[in-house]
Amino acid sequence: MSLPERSVDGCYHPATEAELCALVAEAHRNGWQLRVMGSSHSVWRAIVTDHFDGPRTPAGEVAVVLDRYTRVFEAREDPARPGEKLVEVQAGCHVGISPRRPAQARVIEQPADSDIYEPSPWHDGSWEKSLTSILHHRDGLALPDLGGISHQTVAGFLSTGSAGGTVKWSVHEAIVALRVIDGTGQAKTLTIDGDDPDWFRAAGVGLGLCGVISTVTFRVVPTFDVVGREAASTVMKSPDCDFYANRPHERLPSLEQFLLDTDYVRIMWWPQYDFDRLVTWQATRAPFEPRRDIEPYREIARFPIASQVGISVIYTLMAYMEDPSRALGELTRLRKAVRRGEHPGLVEWLRKWAPPPDPAQPYPPQEKNPWLSAFLEFLKGDRHSPVTLGAAWIRLVELFVTGTDEVLATVVQLPFFSPLMRALGQLIPANISTLYALFIETGPGGAPKVQHFADRGFLGLPMDNQMDDIILPTWFTELWVPFTPGDGRVQQTIATLRKHFDADGTPQGAYEATGAFAFELYAGRKDETFFLSPATGQHVFRVDAFWFAKNPADPVTTFFPKLWNVLEPLGFRLHWGKFLPQPNSSNPLTARYPEWLRWKAVRERVDPANVFLTSYWKQHLGL
Repeated sequence: MSLPERSVDGCYHPATEAELCALVAEAHRNGWQLRVMGSSHSVWRAIVTDHFDGPRTPAGEVAVVLDRYTRVFEAREDPARPGEKLVEVQAGCHVGISPRRPAQARVIEQPADSDIYEPSPWHDGSWEKSLTSILHHRDGLALPDLGGISHQTVAGFLSTGSAGGTVKWSVHEAIVALRVIDGTGQAKTLTIDGDDPDWFRAAGVGLGLCGVISTVTFRVVPTFDVVGREAASTVMKSPDCDFYANRPHERLPSLEQFLLDTDYVRIMWWPQYDFDRLVTWQATRAPFEPRRDIEPYREIARFPIASQVGISVIYTLMAYMEDPSRALGELTRLRKAVRRGEHPGLVEWLRKWAPPPDPAQPYPPQEKNPWLSAFLEFLKGDRHSPVTLGAAWIRLVELFVTGTDEVLATVVQLPFFSPLMRALGQLIPANISTLYALFIETGPGGAPKVQHFADRGFLGLPMDNQMDDIILPTWFTELWVPFTPGDGRVQQTIATLRKHFDADGTPQGAYEATGAFAFELYAGRKDETFFLSPATGQHVFRVDAFWFAKNPADPVTTFFPKLWNVLEPLGFRLHWGKFLPQPNSSNPLTARYPEWLRWKAVRERVDPANVFLTSYWKQHLGL
């Protein structure tokens, strides 16, 4: 079999399993390194070869992209379960929408045009070509669960141990067979009850180290809808659960019980000083109803692109308070991603938070420009800092969204601008609630603000597909705390985090502990299938810590370690595709996996020449 040629992007793009096998065999013969790159949703070094650099990648490293290997085969009867269906899919197929630049517009059902601006560097997929859309429209079938996004390729989603927000269903339980290519280029079909069950159980969450997944066979379910609601409130007024276990008189379910009883749940927790809000998304699986009135969930209800730009402006400026001129390049690039038509709407939306007129001052100037008037009054001592903080940030957002490059460059160089930014930075820790209230709205007095939604399952479950990875690039570390119902570990996790976030009781101490972003909380079903699944053996309570990627600091050394350390006694495991701690031989990540030695033995057997092993995984796994 002739080898496919390396493309101008520095990658190989095989279209058949034979070509994929030939690439692996050639790498084995020559002692080369080979990695398969999915949607690039994981940490970069976790998926690429040691020295990948696009067209300048060394000849001895083989970067494979499966964008020509995406077929979804026809559904067939499951011989082991009469009446149920199996579907085999090639590894490069995307679960849902493939990554785009910037984010795609909302698409319902099967559109003729997906209204997406520009494709990602390697993938040209669309909803219409994705696994979930094909299953829904062609076969009337679905996967039992999906993650909060569905950008990933099928093999990438499985290889990192990804999962959705439910303890009732699991994608891993739906995997009937894997076809995997070993480190010599030989392909084999694996099942849990076949002649090599350990390879099956190692390759499913194999990190790309136990062979190249060629195809995956799923046991699928009839397509379904999801119906639910989101409630944004202060923690103490959440209508869904007793989050801190301190509201017994209200007869609410505990957080653990809420996670166990609800079909699908995702909670965004904003624990910042004097803020402490929850945004609770929950959905129930419902039978597919073709005539259902579809009302999609809207993560950002009004002006979604422009609003994300506004949030990104705030986070970018917060990251460069001491040297705002360094933010200029990021902000000018950011502005190009927003559609001009949304500017006026964004500005009008922001204006509803303008500070009220001060009766002691002349009204006309305040009515014309309330933000600037409020700030000038603050400098004179006539205004309190919380009002000023909100007013100043609204003004900055308006400036950076609507101003020209020349205006921005001039403003940043003005003598007063840097001192102004430093002054605003000093106000943030104590007044962050005023700033965040601009974008995270509740009802009056912190009461729930509710949004109802109804959608097809494959569109509604990946609720975060609406967020733009270019406008709001976000880095994660994801901690999976194992729990057994009734053991109290979910509540212990919350109590531990709350104590950590309170820090020394000062606004500055709390801000250093919480950071500027939210924490995502959700549960996952225990995994009895794959050795290195972070949910192996037990249900898991998952804590996602977010980090705005344009922040110049390194979260792996500055922010994430605080969370790793404080939750260490709970024995958490980590999502393999997110950021991991620096390797630690005295406390290795692998020690938390009961079947680690079996996984390691399989890896050594199926890849004897270490074709798939990179420096990143050598260090993190101690291989």
